[in-house]
Formats: sequence, C-alpha cells, structure tokens
Amino acid sequence: MKKQIVWKGLFQQMMEYCNVETTETDIRIDGTIVGYGEDTPFSVNYDIILDRLWQVSSLEMAVEKAGEYSWISLQRDQDGVWTQSGHTRPEWAKCIDIDISLTPLTNTLPINRLQLEPKDRREIDVLYINIFKDEIKPVKQFYTNLGDDIYKYEGVFRDFTADLKVDEDGLVIDYPTLFSRIQS
Repeated sequence: MKKQIVWKGLFQQMMEYCNVETTETDIRIDGTIVGYGEDTPFSVNYDIILDRLWQVSSLEMAVEKAGEYSWISLQRDQDGVWTQSGHTRPEWAKCIDIDISLTPLTNTLPINRLQLEPKDRREIDVLYINIFKDEIKPVKQFYTNLGDDIYKYEGVFRDFTADLKVDEDGLVIDYPTLFSRIQS
C-alpha cells in the first residue's frame, strides 16, 4: 500500500498531508500538519515507523508553535520498552500505540493493529501526545468495530467519543466535527 492523504480540520483551522507506505519489513508514515489553534500558529512534521503488525517502533516529530521549536524522539523496542531521547520510560510499558492530538492518522494504528471483528470492543493503553500542552502521557482508550467500516473511538481520559468512518485500509475518512479527508 502506498497512499497520500490530505485531511482538513473542521474544529481548528488546519490541514494535514501525509504519506503511508507499506514495505516488506515495515510501515512508514510521514506527515505535515499546519494551522492555527489555541490562538497560536503551528506546524508539525512527523515520521512514524511501525512493524508489519502496526505496532509503533519510532516517532520523530518537530513542532513549531509561534516561533518556538521543540523535538520529540520516541522509540519502542521489540520487548515493548519505550525510550524518549535515549531515556527509558518504564511508565509507558503498557502502551503499543500513539495518539497525536492533531491528527486522525494515529487512530488508524490501533484500528489496523487490533483487527476487531464486528461488535468487538477493546480497551487499550495509548501514549497520548498533546501538542499544545507539551505533554506525553499514557491514557486509556476503547475501540469498537461497529461494522460497515465504522469504529467507535472512546477517549476515556477526556470523556470523548466519535464514530470514525474508515476506508479499506483502515485510514480515517470522516472524524465527525474534527476532521474530514479531502483527498486520497
């Protein structure tokens, strides 16, 4: 699979462009998000590497907000041990997936990894990356396969739910009130 995708933010003024490429050994995703949110212009560039089971191996992300720059470097080894900029993070041990606050792309990771049958619901631990608050923390989420390529996402930590419409590759087409895919 090789796809280029563009999403438009419906709540915040933003656009995202990303590439998803499946190789014989891994899945590589790179993207750029630009916009204006929380009274701040921002841009985010990210590179995610996953294994063929849609488990995160690494995330490299450059963030620019109102002229201030930061870098996030996360790695997860085959034993599930996370490091951040070379420092071990044992409190993240239960997390397999990441959720970047400004993109529907990261919802694709657990949707494809879990391979839920219709009506199946699963709780997962996710590494949530909030760009505006400069925080990375483990959170609980639920995913339910509602059938017809629709998955219910439940963000327990912020009491939020959404029914996500996905394409045949598990990539989000519609994230009601937040994102809409405008090109693939």
